[in-house]
Amino acid sequence: PFATNAPIGAFPDVNSVKAKLLKEEWFHGPISRVDAENLLQNDGDFLVRESQASSGQYVLTGMQNNSKKHLLLVDPQGIVRTKDRTFDSVSHLINHHRDSGRPIISAESALRLVTPVRPSRKV
Repeated sequence: PFATNAPIGAFPDVNSVKAKLLKEEWFHGPISRVDAENLLQNDGDFLVRESQASSGQYVLTGMQNNSKKHLLLVDPQGIVRTKDRTFDSVSHLINHHRDSGRPIISAESALRLVTPVRPSRKV
């Protein structure tokens, strides 16, 4: 059901995925949930971090209505998705929602991506 150029059963190389993310201004690498939350100051602030619990998983951490949210961006099958749509990559998902101004809808909230939080040092 999903269009992809990769052969069936092929997953993107974890290192090439991370190499692309390292170029993004909002990517922080393997920081903790608490550290990520401490970087958020205002509604619309967001960043993406590597999950410390699950290898190859990426988490969007953002703030909406003064509440900090954490959304897994990759499903167990390795597909980058939101509740209602799939994406080619984590960057595609973030840029789509940031550029369109549409919130990412999750079970308990709608998270708008307005201001990327840049890492203080490159990962």
